[in-house]
Amino acid sequence: MILHLDLDSFFVSAERTRNPALDGKPVIVGGRGDPFIFDPEPARAKRLVHLNEGAFVPALFDAPHDTSHYFFEDGRVRGIVTTASYEARRCGVKTAMTIYEALRRCPQAILLPPDHLLYHTLSHEMMTMMAREIPVVEQYSIDELFGDLDGWVDDREVYAFIRYLQRKVSRELNLPVSIGACNAKWIAKLATSTVKPYGVKVVYDDGIEAFVRDIPVFEFPGVGRAFGKKMRRYGIRTVGDAWRSRPLFESWGRQGRDLYARLTGTDGEGVNPRRSRKGVGISRQMDRPVRNRRELRRRVRVLVRHWVHTVERLGVDPTTFSFSIGYEGGVRSKKQYTVYRLFNEAFISRFAAEKFRELDIHPELPVRYLAMNATKFLQHDPKAVDLFAFEGDRKMRRLDRAVMKMRERYGMDILRSGVELFAADA
Repeated sequence: MILHLDLDSFFVSAERTRNPALDGKPVIVGGRGDPFIFDPEPARAKRLVHLNEGAFVPALFDAPHDTSHYFFEDGRVRGIVTTASYEARRCGVKTAMTIYEALRRCPQAILLPPDHLLYHTLSHEMMTMMAREIPVVEQYSIDELFGDLDGWVDDREVYAFIRYLQRKVSRELNLPVSIGACNAKWIAKLATSTVKPYGVKVVYDDGIEAFVRDIPVFEFPGVGRAFGKKMRRYGIRTVGDAWRSRPLFESWGRQGRDLYARLTGTDGEGVNPRRSRKGVGISRQMDRPVRNRRELRRRVRVLVRHWVHTVERLGVDPTTFSFSIGYEGGVRSKKQYTVYRLFNEAFISRFAAEKFRELDIHPELPVRYLAMNATKFLQHDPKAVDLFAFEGDRKMRRLDRAVMKMRERYGMDILRSGVELFAADA
């Protein structure tokens, strides 16, 4: 069987490990668009933290900073809800809600800024613990993992085993977890979601259909927005409806067939302990819209520097790059490019600056969001790199390795480009 473990209200639970006075109280951990990464003053202790390597675990750049006025600036309440305790949720607080609205609904809530180093550290400790208990473990996200119990725990003993794991995590890490188990990986994940908080559930093969029958199809793991809308157009509201619509799914090609297999628990996907990362991205939401294009170019360069360091630390050569600008009012501009070059900071800095200038099709609008992503690594898509640029790129790669060592030793801000040093009025 495959188990899926999910830490309950993880960020709040992590805060409670060091402050038990928060137990039983409505607590909100909020986030902002990282107001510190764009600070022109250097944060010399900022480093990329290498603790967790799940496919959906974001890179962590950690640096000490003052959080005393994290949510309050210029007389305004800023930020969104990242995690809310179940006590706060009973007041109507939800993830991604604005902090202003959350405090309106739950004025007695305790508001905390995020401590991502703490969360990554506890996540790493849990992964280490599980690796000692289960021979094959896959970290899925910072608060989720899969484990393969096949040949390790008899199916009849799975319930007792996952209860044992639940109590062990609670006792040794002081973290509440919910655990689901099934021979089908994604139904194990679904089982976990139905018993939160602090529940366990085992779904055997002969009980899969009854378990999923009435579950809304958009709640099933991996059902994206596009497929969710498509299914609703055909009257598919529940997973049971989907089970009865096999010919329709097959008519949608490979994606439809793969999704149908997941929904019916017949996909056969196993636990992958070394799930390869498909892409490396970085994005930031700005609290205050940026109108000044000089300041926008500076922020693009800051993000590129952090993005490059993450890519080079992983030792991969991406060939497909996507860039995105989000304007105030919800307008977006996005484009993807394929380039076969040896990845290096000099090349990608020029390339990103050029593409963001092209993407900025509404220069009269303030910018709220910037994002960049690198995918399709050369080892996944082996084609010849640009031979005319190869020698120059190889020299820059050697320089990048020296720069990477300096940044890892002295901090990310020890070497910055001139364009980053002087902030303009946003």
